[in-house]
Amino acid sequence: MANISNVLSRPTTNIHKDENLQLEFSVPMGDRIAPLVDSDLKNIPEGYAVIVLGYGEQAAYMYPQSVTLNGETIWIPRATRRAIPLSYLNILLDAKETRIIQPKPGAPGVEYEANRFDVQILKLPKDKGEEMKAKIGDIRERAERQQIHVA
Repeated sequence: MANISNVLSRPTTNIHKDENLQLEFSVPMGDRIAPLVDSDLKNIPEGYAVIVLGYGEQAAYMYPQSVTLNGETIWIPRATRRAIPLSYLNILLDAKETRIIQPKPGAPGVEYEANRFDVQILKLPKDKGEEMKAKIGDIRERAERQQIHVA
């Protein structure tokens, strides 16, 4: 019976406090929180990128974002410099959504594809930087082609 009380008394979550919002968020045990990076961008694990994940327009986009790859989940707090593996950055950049805008009253809505997450990339790993720069260039090019002009 002594073993049961030990199992039940273990915490089931990690707590993350968002300093900007002054709120605490629970992160499930076993999941990781992306490590905070200093302003000098020097304490970065090898193969990691440094990003800032922005807040979004919806209420759910105020919380840390979970990204899962091969069963491992990393939670990325928003509006702070965080180090994440390049494979997780690829997932964030590949996430798209279709949005609709109405250029002017009475005009039909126009669909366009947009990145789901507001990701600022501050630093890329040296060995993989060129591949990622090409991918980012493709994203920028696609966004420019989708510009909507109002007559």
